[in-house]
Amino acid sequence: MPLVFLLIVVFALAVALFALQNAAPVRVSFLVWESKEAPLAAVILISVAAGVVLVSLIGFVQRWKLRTRIRQLESQLRSGEPIPPRCE
Repeated sequence: MPLVFLLIVVFALAVALFALQNAAPVRVSFLVWESKEAPLAAVILISVAAGVVLVSLIGFVQRWKLRTRIRQLESQLRSGEPIPPRCE
């Protein structure tokens, strides 16, 4: 686990340095929304933050499903029910 945290810190530092070195104003448009001038650093940081939130939500949903399945299997073990094989 410490290696994961080290990789996260290295990635965050790389993104921060990249954003700081690219501070020029840029035009951003998305669907009907448009920004005349936004700092490129802000666009980069907001994009990375949105990606982190999205990936975290996906991971949370997967973890929730796995914990639900574990609780179900534990209750079946306690009650002595046979556990059917699961093909996935």
